[in-house]
Amino acid sequence: MTGMSGPVHLSDPFPEPKPVEGCDVCAELVRQRTEHLKHWRYALAAMCAVELGDHVHKVKGTSS
Repeated sequence: MTGMSGPVHLSDPFPEPKPVEGCDVCAELVRQRTEHLKHWRYALAAMCAVELGDHVHKVKGTSS
């Protein structure tokens, strides 16, 4: 008889994005991602999450 290992725990494939406060691009991407998830469009939601992590943040009132 072979032994069985414990259960496998996988991470969430669509983790909640971490928007930067005051960034209009982050806010729009989070809005779009939420809308895509609501309509089961997971590929589009994932693309929003990737773009959220990749874009340069431009916060109002700063030069960064």
